[in-house]
Amino acid sequence: MEIFLEVLNRPAEAFKRRNQQLAWILVGITIVVVTVFDAVMNYPVNGKDYLVEINIINLLLLACLGVATYLGICGIFWGIAKLFGSQTKLVVYIQTWGLTYIPTIICGLTVVFVETYFTLFWNNSIWGLLLNIVFVGILIWKTILYVVFLKEVAGLSGKKLIGAFLLCGIGILILAFLNVSVGLKTPIL
Repeated sequence: MEIFLEVLNRPAEAFKRRNQQLAWILVGITIVVVTVFDAVMNYPVNGKDYLVEINIINLLLLACLGVATYLGICGIFWGIAKLFGSQTKLVVYIQTWGLTYIPTIICGLTVVFVETYFTLFWNNSIWGLLLNIVFVGILIWKTILYVVFLKEVAGLSGKKLIGAFLLCGIGILILAFLNVSVGLKTPIL
C-alpha cells in the first residue's frame, strides 16, 4: 500500500524506484477494466433488452492488443527520448510507464460505467458537467505524469523535454486512434 501511495503522491520517486511488479499490476488492471469489466457490466444491465454476447476470443485478442499497446508506447517514448539524447534503456521505460496508469484505470472505469448506464446520463446537464470535469482532471493528471516521466526516467529537460513531449504526444494520438479502431474504448496508454 505504501508503494501505491507513493505512486499517487510522489511519482518522481516512484519512477526512480522502478517497481516493475506494481507497474505491470496497474497495466493488467487497466486491460481487465477495458476488456473484461466492460463486457461483464454490459451483460447483466443490457442483456434483457438485446442480445449481449461475451466473446472470450475477442476479449483475449483485446487483452493482447492492450499489452502490445503498452509495449508500443514504451518503445515510442524510448525512441523519441533517445533522439533527444536520453541514455535510458528501453527496459526502464517498460518497468516504469505502467506506474502512470492510475488515471487510465479511473478513466476506463468511468467510461464503462457511463456507457453501461447511459440512460442515467442522457440529456442530464449536471451529470454531463461532472463527467467533463472528471475527464479533464484525468487528462491533466496523466499529462503531468507524462512530463514527470520524461523528466525523471528519460532524463530530459528544457527544449529537449518540450520537443520529446510534442513528438511523444503525436505517438500517443496515433496509438489512441489505433486502440479505438480495434475496439479498446479507453486507450491503454
